Amino acid sequence: MPKFAKCVEAGNLVVTPGMRPFLEEKLALALFHHPRLQGYWQESLSREDSELLLKTIPSSWILDPAPVPPGASIDGPLVSGDRLQNWKELGKASKKERSLILKASGFHETAWGARSVVVGEDVSSDDWTHSIEHALANFPNPVSILQEFKKPVTMSHPVYNEDGMIVPMKGRLRISPYYFLNAGKANLTGALATFCPADKKIIHGMKDGALLPCTIT
Repeated sequence: MPKFAKCVEAGNLVVTPGMRPFLEEKLALALFHHPRLQGYWQESLSREDSELLLKTIPSSWILDPAPVPPGASIDGPLVSGDRLQNWKELGKASKKERSLILKASGFHETAWGARSVVVGEDVSSDDWTHSIEHALANFPNPVSILQEFKKPVTMSHPVYNEDGMIVPMKGRLRISPYYFLNAGKANLTGALATFCPADKKIIHGMKDGALLPCTIT
């Protein structure tokens, strides 16, 4: 990979899409909500863009095992109405309070295909505690983030069944937009929809799903 990168930098090789590793980092979603960075985002983003991102990105936090001073607390979800002083305390959260998603960020063998994703309300208290402790113990390889779980809406779409017949299927949809840079400007040029069965909470590429090309209007 370093050899390819040097060729790209020298202008001897063109890579499509361009190398944008930071776009693969789910960590950026947590940084957008970080209280110490709000001033930066207000200066860097327009009001319209900021409001759109706030509606789109669920509350997200970085699972950092760094100790917190006795008089301080963690900016994160509450447990029994109280702020956390240690991320391990999140293991005591009730099932209702565990409406959270735990996932790995960045380039790691568990950070794609939903391999590292843990839906808090779908696992036992012991498994949830173990997942939190495992994420903290392995920090920063990988860095893990915690997100408020937003359940996707259910809709219907025609698909082919195993017999080749077109039948309606209820499912959940993910839209993946594709942008190309032209003269320094990003242009929306296409989109791919991933349609997964309604019983799947996590939407990703799977054998039971359907990939649907989209029309940009």
